[in-house]
Amino acid sequence: MKKYIKTVTISTLSLLSYVTQPLMAAEPPPQIMKLLNDNTPLKPTKVFDNVYSIGTVSVSAWAIKTSEGIILIDAMWDDDSAKLIIKDMKELGLDPTQLKYILISHGHGDHYGGANYLRNKYHAKVAMSKVDFDFMHSLNKGPNGPRSPKTPADIFVKDGDVITLGNESVKILLTPGHTPGGISFIFPVTNDGQKHTAILWGGTGIPHDMKSKLAYQKSVAHFEEEARKANADIELTAHLFIGDNFAKLDKVRDRKEGENNPFILGQDGMNKYFKELHKSIDDAIKEK
Repeated sequence: MKKYIKTVTISTLSLLSYVTQPLMAAEPPPQIMKLLNDNTPLKPTKVFDNVYSIGTVSVSAWAIKTSEGIILIDAMWDDDSAKLIIKDMKELGLDPTQLKYILISHGHGDHYGGANYLRNKYHAKVAMSKVDFDFMHSLNKGPNGPRSPKTPADIFVKDGDVITLGNESVKILLTPGHTPGGISFIFPVTNDGQKHTAILWGGTGIPHDMKSKLAYQKSVAHFEEEARKANADIELTAHLFIGDNFAKLDKVRDRKEGENNPFILGQDGMNKYFKELHKSIDDAIKEK
């Protein structure tokens, strides 16, 4: 796996610039499609004291453990993905019956596809924006093909909403662009007992049409402003093939308490991340 991962890793900037696709139906280029269709499971990993990575080469979900249950961000592709989430939770020592919320970043099948199965099995509440709930149901091909069951939604979230469970809270940011009603997240993390703040950008690929590009650009500015306010120093993603995230997972598995956690970027790392995020959309807009 490590050898394979080294051959497919691509930079955040190159991915964001390269996946310039029509919003509704067109597939990403072959390089990205190869990764998105790779269902090779990754080893489930405890990344922080309260946050766990579960998934495949294609796409991952993030589990946040709280004093009153589990919040899951995204649910991957389909029922098989949901079963993998359950299996990996158990391997990590998490009780899947304590799954209380499933937060869907946007209405593409690789993010919502496993939610219906988990919702039915554990009565977890699914939360997403109303705009992307409608978008999800409006499309039945491309990234929203038959592989991915549509899910009911129990909560329609808005910009600035907070989902709280026990001692943890996740702030919701409306960040349209990749999809019409995508959302991103800010939430607390502890690492060896020390407090940090993580962000997760909800939709990576830049859309094709100018209206959506401009929405994406505005969303990036909003996302950065809120991240700065929260003093965020960790950036997570559902697509771990971006950058060196596979290598980070390998390192964090072998990490001893007190050693550096590679997912903690600090302010210099966050500055670089936002610089690349801004550049990717600014360049796409210039291309027209």
